[in-house]
Amino acid sequence: MLCLSLLMSLKPSIASADSPASPVPSDFAGFEAIVQGDVCNVRTGPDTSYPWMGQVLQGKRVQILGSQNGWYRINLDSREGYIAGWLVDVDLASRGISARITKTDVNVRQGPSTTYPVKLMVQAGTVLPAEAKRGEWVRVTLGEGGYGWIREDLLVLEYRKPVDIQATDLLVSPSGSSLKVTHSAMVGSETLATLRKGETAKLVGCRGAYIAVLTSQGVGGWVYGPSAVVTSAKDSSLSFGISETSWSIGKYSTVTVTATDVNFRSGPGLTYGVIGMLQKGDVLRFIERQGDWVRAVSPRGVTGWVAAYLTNASANQKATGFSVVADASGSVRSLTVTGNFASAAVLPGSDGKSVIVSTSSFFGVDTRLPINAYEFESIEVKSSDVTVRLLDKPNYRVKQNTPGKVVLEFVPAVTGISVSSGTDAEIVTIDTVGYAWPDVVRNGNTLDLFIPGATYTGGQANGLGDSVKLSGVSARDGGTSVTINTPENAPYVLTRTSNSLTAKFLKPGLAGKVIVIDPGHETDDPGAIGPTGLRERDVNWEIARQLTDLLRKQGAVVIMTRHGLYDATPAPEGWVPGLDEYSGSLARRAAWSKNADLFISIHNDSAVDRNARGTTTYVCDRTLNAKESRRLAGLIQNYLCPVLGTLNRGVRDSDLFVVREAQCPAVLVEVMYISNYTEEAYLRSPNTWELAATGLYRAIERYFNPTGSSLGI
Repeated sequence: MLCLSLLMSLKPSIASADSPASPVPSDFAGFEAIVQGDVCNVRTGPDTSYPWMGQVLQGKRVQILGSQNGWYRINLDSREGYIAGWLVDVDLASRGISARITKTDVNVRQGPSTTYPVKLMVQAGTVLPAEAKRGEWVRVTLGEGGYGWIREDLLVLEYRKPVDIQATDLLVSPSGSSLKVTHSAMVGSETLATLRKGETAKLVGCRGAYIAVLTSQGVGGWVYGPSAVVTSAKDSSLSFGISETSWSIGKYSTVTVTATDVNFRSGPGLTYGVIGMLQKGDVLRFIERQGDWVRAVSPRGVTGWVAAYLTNASANQKATGFSVVADASGSVRSLTVTGNFASAAVLPGSDGKSVIVSTSSFFGVDTRLPINAYEFESIEVKSSDVTVRLLDKPNYRVKQNTPGKVVLEFVPAVTGISVSSGTDAEIVTIDTVGYAWPDVVRNGNTLDLFIPGATYTGGQANGLGDSVKLSGVSARDGGTSVTINTPENAPYVLTRTSNSLTAKFLKPGLAGKVIVIDPGHETDDPGAIGPTGLRERDVNWEIARQLTDLLRKQGAVVIMTRHGLYDATPAPEGWVPGLDEYSGSLARRAAWSKNADLFISIHNDSAVDRNARGTTTYVCDRTLNAKESRRLAGLIQNYLCPVLGTLNRGVRDSDLFVVREAQCPAVLVEVMYISNYTEEAYLRSPNTWELAATGLYRAIERYFNPTGSSLGI
């Protein structure tokens, strides 16, 4: 089971062992190598018997011209020479190379020799990202920050290729001098290749602001849309915009910014928020003009508004060609179509998940831009029609339909509400159509779920459970508010599906509660290391182990994300990430939160300043369960700091992966600063581990029993 979990977790997001791939040149001609030895001799021939002709220092990059007998032929000061293959690392990562295992029971070692310990075992068919080749050994990526070495004769090196996806006619190039192609659609992911100015890759898909591409060398990976230029191979006059919250297709006229540090706003007026900054000389793709404001697409693909007097736009400037903009920057999503048409009809698509704007004029193009974010799947322009496809059944209204412009707004609708009681929880189910994301306000025994933009079509609503009651549904501030009465501060878990929101209110006590305990770091990733060598991974494990024992004694169902001090995090059974999803260690940790009532990641902090000290708990305020995460985090600070005698550094918002992606209330606690001499000394003590586990336990116990007496430990 462990081998299977490792194999699943190590599979790249786009690469597959079953996909055809181009072999890597055996002599590595054209590749670069990085010198590893302090001072390495370059000789006139491929053997130590040849005289040396010069020397190169550690870290120098050299161009490989070919190879012979384990030596690489390189250029040195305009002369050709040879350097030993075991003294350099051939750069495989920047070329997007994979290592496909060809034998059974292959050892992955900690270093490039059989004298190094075995880290794990992999099987034939496993495909791993290859980082470098040193002598007869290849360094491969194993997961989040981990790597290992495999002997060259046990694998085949090949260029990565995507699987189960076909390239479109769209091309992607850098907006600047270069553009990184990464392993996953996330910040900080491993770089597989780099597109230079003048180079293009094929667009094969999108996930919000990230674009899946296939390079000319067969490397499949992801690029960040706002740093890219997307064009059509069939029609060079087409222009595309991709950003975090807006996507566009069009043939545009342009305007140029004439001032420095110009605010780019979300609407046509000073009361609208600033979504970016424009600089003098920026060329904007013109969409429309409203009074003194111009709506346009920025060089980074963002759609917004700029004061007309800060551009060279003329007073009567009109859009030429057409534009289609899908916008998710506000609580109400929109689709805007502009062009030289006299009239348009808005029709539902036959598939039940699309809307068609059928105009009286032909656009003269046939193109499609994938989106896969919020409720948008894609926008398509073909013949005289614009089609927006949704991920779920749409609920929309036509805000404007005039000659030359159509605006659709996609708003959620609440269609029904019910309350049900179970043995361990009471559940409020809000049936919805469209993208519904609630703003949550908690006040003692009242929980208010406000859904911006939503209408209510469910008729009279009432529901009564054992201790949870639906007290009302009302329209306010352009949305729908669902108010629920509960026991004071009763813990809950919010879950959103394509057609519902559920609030599961948990009954008091720890018995039966599903709690995920995540000891930070794993295997060869020690985390932060203290000034005298204490490893964060080891301390995290000891605290987590003792906390788990305390919780289980009270009947909690505890899931630990790894099973031992040096174990890797396995994936939950049946968890198979999509091709466009990050699948590394952090993703596997967060995946355990599905169907859980609480997720707690245990860490110890580090800073360059050795005087930094104290306890901090992190949450992500942009998640569905952010309010409950903050309540738990506050309890942790209140219980943990007095027990440990540490400085209370408070609860902080973050974008840390595990708390951002967890599907239940989630926190990441930094117990102490392992980089501080005094706190590192405390963290060496089993007594400190016990105190930390006790403080965390008391906070969790109070979270699930907010008004009752303590259960003790």
